[in-house]
Amino acid sequence: MNESANSISSLIQLITASHHLDDVRLRPEHRTELSSVIAEWRHRDALAARSLAPRSRLFFHGPPGVGKTMTALALGNELEMPVYLARFDALIGSYLGQTAIHLRQLFHFAETNECILLLDELDALGKRRGNLQDVGEADRIVIALMQELEHSEPRGLIIATTNVATHIDNALWRRFDLNLTFPAPTKRERESYSRQVAKELGLRLTASNRERLIKHASYSEIRSDLMTQARRNIVRKCEEGYGRAGQ
Repeated sequence: MNESANSISSLIQLITASHHLDDVRLRPEHRTELSSVIAEWRHRDALAARSLAPRSRLFFHGPPGVGKTMTALALGNELEMPVYLARFDALIGSYLGQTAIHLRQLFHFAETNECILLLDELDALGKRRGNLQDVGEADRIVIALMQELEHSEPRGLIIATTNVATHIDNALWRRFDLNLTFPAPTKRERESYSRQVAKELGLRLTASNRERLIKHASYSEIRSDLMTQARRNIVRKCEEGYGRAGQ
């Protein structure tokens, strides 16, 4: 592996999942919009013949655990593209200008590889400029990020996410082709999702379980709670079996 390949391998991480868009809880208007993006990529040759390109820069924002990253992974499966997570711990350098160099390497990878580049927690890079408590390097990073988003021609999708959209620099918003807000689920949506996941895991929901689950603020919390319950049930049955075998 050459020096350039070694460098990019430290900046990205391949992440995989088996679900598709139909498996993700989305508002109808969001599903329609994302289905349209998928269709654009599947017919990108027809678009290119008319000097048009499919939308390639998507921005998902909303509270934690509502499906932003899950949606990005689902799009990877729909488009049969690998999803690479940008590793901000390696991306943000300690020397002046180092982060901008890493950003160029990252976007060059997206320009030369058909993939989805996931910029998870974009606020780590794209905070509002002008904060007097920040050093000038922070503002330069935002400018470098905007330039990359503006001028890069990715072979796949660039998807950015954040839990705190209010922290993102205003000028960054205009660099994306599609901005989607992922709202916190309503009580009815939490109830419906609880039933769906419980069925998947072979769990029977009691009234007390339902009451506890709908108090969670996000889909990820509900799934985590039910998976913990499923694990406990399996372990309990195993231990009861061992106990009977030892009698």
